Amino acid sequence: MATVLPFRAVRYNPAKANGPLDALVAPPYDVISAEQQDALHRKSPHNVVRLILGRQYDGDSPTDNRYTRSARLWNQWQDEDVLITEKQPAFYIYEQSFEVALGHPPRKKAFTRRGVLSALKLEPFGEGCVYPHEETFPAHKADRLQLFRACRANFSPVFGLVPDEGSVAALLARYAGSRAPDLEVREESGVTNRVWVATEKPFCKELTAALEPRKVFIADGHHRYETACNYRKERREAEKTKPKGEKPYDHVLMMCVPMSDPGLVILPTHRLVQAGPAFSAAEFLKKAEPLLECREAGETELAALAEAQDGAVRYGVVMSGRKVILTARPAVAEAMRKAAPGKSEAWRALDTAVLHELVLKGLLALGPEAASPHGSVAYTKDVGEVFTRVASGECSVGFVLRPSRMDQVRATAENGERMPQKSTYFSPKLLSGLVMRKL
Repeated sequence: MATVLPFRAVRYNPAKANGPLDALVAPPYDVISAEQQDALHRKSPHNVVRLILGRQYDGDSPTDNRYTRSARLWNQWQDEDVLITEKQPAFYIYEQSFEVALGHPPRKKAFTRRGVLSALKLEPFGEGCVYPHEETFPAHKADRLQLFRACRANFSPVFGLVPDEGSVAALLARYAGSRAPDLEVREESGVTNRVWVATEKPFCKELTAALEPRKVFIADGHHRYETACNYRKERREAEKTKPKGEKPYDHVLMMCVPMSDPGLVILPTHRLVQAGPAFSAAEFLKKAEPLLECREAGETELAALAEAQDGAVRYGVVMSGRKVILTARPAVAEAMRKAAPGKSEAWRALDTAVLHELVLKGLLALGPEAASPHGSVAYTKDVGEVFTRVASGECSVGFVLRPSRMDQVRATAENGERMPQKSTYFSPKLLSGLVMRKL
């Protein structure tokens, strides 16, 4: 069972912070480009990017670096009341209204997604009711652990999904509809973020009870969650004894979104392959024919795959002078059993798993991540970029993927497996700096 609790958040004080809230918040660290990092630093001397992704300098040392500078600012801003700690524990209802551009040419569709920010009791993966669904990178976890050690804080929430049959969603909707939000900020991308601070004890008790029997599936923030578990282990070892009672580091800042929420949007990540000089489109299709049925198609039909979720595994493939749809033949099932014998049927049926195992590794003889003598793979969420980069000669092959389904995310996680990297992209990202938490 999930232990989800209200907590005393650390938030910006509008009377002391330099700039409005939209100048103080930032996306999660792992989606901030170098250009965005500079732009966020320029927005305000109090922008949260200075905590989550400070600048690095040539003269950095073990005692003066991006992590120690983040810690100094974190403490300084609290001393100066730029950041203040809530007087009462609360749940924070977090709503995002946004538009997603779908298809090619793109058309916009509006969505609203709602969840609750809380303190979730940490459970190592495989030992409780918290489940991952994607692979992680050791380097990212090492980076976040240094920030945890220096600042002893959660600056960005982990994004979790909870099965709810509509009950949790109804509870959140009822509260959000009862009054105006306490915080509202509109991003340059057009996403509107709203937060309600819920301190009422009857509501908090009701929400805790509603969430308690649920499993939690990590949608985004796997590195932060695993790092929180590693940090807890370090702190416990440093104290030389298991602490009596729970400590703040036994929990992590978690956004719980009901799986029934109609605003849960999973976008696909398309693949761009730069193959070796010997690559031939005709030879590739000939090798693929025993596994994948080939049919010529136009750009509109290929782009529509980025919204499709039904039927057999299939991809839109763009090559110089060719646009085709490849659909899995029955032989794919046996080929996947041989390629990934230790995986479940659910995992072997994933579009990304078939692409990585049979197409990228098998037909094109390259791995999904790093460059090899046979070529390399890049990623994009923009279908139009697939067409333009292949047409310009920057890439040899572009694969247009379908989005993963929510039931696939859940089934893979419950089987104790992880989807291939970049199998899901939950849009939009949760803002850092709206609500923070001390450890």
